[in-house]
Amino acid sequence: MELRSRETKETNVTIQKKSLISALNTTKKAIVASTPVQPASSASEVRSSARGTTRGTTRGTTRGTTRGTTRGTTRGTTRGTTRAV
Repeated sequence: MELRSRETKETNVTIQKKSLISALNTTKKAIVASTPVQPASSASEVRSSARGTTRGTTRGTTRGTTRGTTRGTTRGTTRGTTRAV
């Protein structure tokens, strides 16, 4: 009698495990199916983006340096001239 009871418990546990695994797999598939897929970027798009970023950074740095130098020189000259008088 004890042997049958043990087999029944093992069968129940196995069925519960299979049911749980099935439920998890179903949930995973639902999550994957509901997640929007973004189109893959081609290599040329990535290169173009990198070029744009590099060019923008270079232009911004150059303009900022030029403006800073010009303003600094102008202010320094003006102050020096004012103090000398």
